[in-house]
Amino acid sequence: MPATMLPRHIGTPRRRHACMVISCAVLIAACGAPSSPEPSAQPTMPANDGTLSIALESDFQSLDPLRVSNMVERQVALAVMDPLFDIDSDGNVVPMLAESANTPDDGSTWHVALREGVRFHDDTPLDADAVVFNIERLRDPANACRCLPQLDNIASVRAVDPLTVEFIMHGPDAVLPALLADAPGLVLSPTAIRSDPNGIGTRPVGTGPFRLASWEPGHRVIVERNPGYWQPGKPHLQRVTFLPLPNEDSRQAALLAGDVDVIQSPHTRFSAQYADHDGYRLMTGKGLGSVFLMMNTRKPPFDDVRVRRAIAHATDRPTFVKALLQDQYPVSDSLLGPGSWAYTPVPGYPAYSPEQAKALLAEVGKPVSFEISVINSPFTALSAQALQQMWRDVGIETTIRQTEGARFMADAINHEFQMSMFRFVGRADPDLNLYRAFHSRYADGPSSNYTGYANPEMDALLEQGRATMERGERVRTYAKVSQLLASDVPYLFLFGTTLQTMMRANVDPGPNIPDGVLRLQDVRVQ
Repeated sequence: MPATMLPRHIGTPRRRHACMVISCAVLIAACGAPSSPEPSAQPTMPANDGTLSIALESDFQSLDPLRVSNMVERQVALAVMDPLFDIDSDGNVVPMLAESANTPDDGSTWHVALREGVRFHDDTPLDADAVVFNIERLRDPANACRCLPQLDNIASVRAVDPLTVEFIMHGPDAVLPALLADAPGLVLSPTAIRSDPNGIGTRPVGTGPFRLASWEPGHRVIVERNPGYWQPGKPHLQRVTFLPLPNEDSRQAALLAGDVDVIQSPHTRFSAQYADHDGYRLMTGKGLGSVFLMMNTRKPPFDDVRVRRAIAHATDRPTFVKALLQDQYPVSDSLLGPGSWAYTPVPGYPAYSPEQAKALLAEVGKPVSFEISVINSPFTALSAQALQQMWRDVGIETTIRQTEGARFMADAINHEFQMSMFRFVGRADPDLNLYRAFHSRYADGPSSNYTGYANPEMDALLEQGRATMERGERVRTYAKVSQLLASDVPYLFLFGTTLQTMMRANVDPGPNIPDGVLRLQDVRVQ
């Protein structure tokens, strides 16, 4: 597919319609059997057999799309729910429950066509009314969906016919199919929601490759094969068990002992030691996001761009990645990870230069000190200490504050921090990474523009990127966004979130998707 174009069709030639319909990357091969992104062909392995156990990097409370936001929740949710769209190993949007998405204008109107014959686990049919019900549930402010800000460009949604959903946007929008590949595209049975609206998060009923069998909070979740799954011959496993093990040493020990088959987020030293071992296999996703330092532009000392630039020049990012991560993650210069189709290297990103840092601090003319907030974990504590020493070398004094996850996020949303170290795993479209993080309309009040950053030039670029349908032009626009962030430095990017998964050698993980989440319908165990 040409890198310079917004994807038009997947698997079929582009067609010209009288109304000049623009079709977005979501038509599968004509008359072909439906398939998930890039399934792994392994004819020597038995079909529909085997079990799998996965040690997760954290616990979770709900699989309701109202609450799904992080990688762990997404990994389990995708076992029991299919999204309308997904992404492939190149980060492109591809069909899942939806068969196509067309815009007859400039992206202000979208028509999403659904697959015929798909049913939820409770035998409720997947149709346009079911999708509208789910989207309206997410859009209802009373439900306090975590994804609500992502839906603010949707003006209305309605069923055109039993298998077609129409989205009317507030303005031109190239992003909708990618948005529907994320949590807003996960679809639950309306019958199940209506019968148990408060319990659907722990008893989800989707269309996915597996059905929920049991859930012991804080201990394990077991899902079993859905015999009526709409993708013929899938899934290849009979059962999957998810075990939340927040301690990475415990996850690693469980893998070595044979107690689990797969672990999320091993320590880089562990990955380096066992990546080439005959008994294990390491899968590294290209990554869609990055780990970074956020600087609150509304509070001293980071309301002065010279201080933010001094921090950038005082931080030896390559040495940081080598010392703490054994060079297993790429040094980052953007909120777009290397797995994003929109990523381009940022020329002139602030390089390590203690002399430039000291010169900028001399211009400021007063001592600089601040508090860095990190989530409570051994790695973040060690990271903060390493950064603290680098900054001390140029005369900057810092204190370190470790907080638990809920408080850490609340402080970020409410701008109650000076500097904060953050991980963002990224999304399928650059707009979903950048728009709400840096647009001035989100700078005031609780929001995901955590730093309170505001720049009219940035606003114009973000609006242009959202409204442009041609991919090459979007790539150029987001390159300008990254360049502006390199100058204004509300974030200092450290390393890319190329998420790692370690598994036993007899596990075939299927396609390597940039978001680091296994598509369990394609996983096989030998």
